[in-house]
Parts: sequence; structure tokens; C-alpha cells
Amino acid sequence: MSTRLTTALALAAGLAGGLGSRFIAPPTAHAQAQQQPTREIRAQSVVLVDASNEVIGKFTSETQQRFMTLPNGQTVRIPGISRILLRDATGREIWSAGGSGIRPATER
Repeated sequence: MSTRLTTALALAAGLAGGLGSRFIAPPTAHAQAQQQPTREIRAQSVVLVDASNEVIGKFTSETQQRFMTLPNGQTVRIPGISRILLRDATGREIWSAGGSGIRPATER
């Protein structure tokens, strides 16, 4: 065979192989589809632990309950003010946000 014929057959075989792999072969498989990031996480509290899985703190929320006694002797609950708390492992308040800002003497 001549060099020109060999080159033409090589190009034709390459083109046929490329087209065959594109249109005849099954599509490639992907490991996983992309997931959308979570927009919101809901929890009543988040417990913080160290490397040895010991509790070192807890994020939580608290609503201060208030009651009022009416002149007729009936007690009525007044909607409280919510706040966010960070407590240490013993339950002592380390940090808070929101609320009235006035804490009872038992929590100081």
C-alpha cells in the first residue's frame, strides 16, 4: 500500500472510532449527582463536645415565663421573651443574647 492510502485509512479509522465512541457507546457513569446545600437546620439545642466526646457546652434557647395575678385571684401567663444561651458542661450560663438582660440572682 502506498503511504497516502495508509494515511487516509488511518484518518478514516480514527474518525469512525471517535464517532462510534460518541454516539454508539453507552454514556459514562458518574459517581454521584450534585446535591443542593442544606438551606436550614432546625434543632432545639446543639451540644458541643471535645475530641474525647466529653460535653463542653450547649447552645439552646429559653423563654422566660412570666405570670400575673389578676384582682379576682386568677393567675394568667404572659408571653415571655426568648433568648439564646450558651451553657458550660455544668449548666452554668456563659453567654446569652436577647431577653430582658436582667437575670435572677440565682443564675449569677
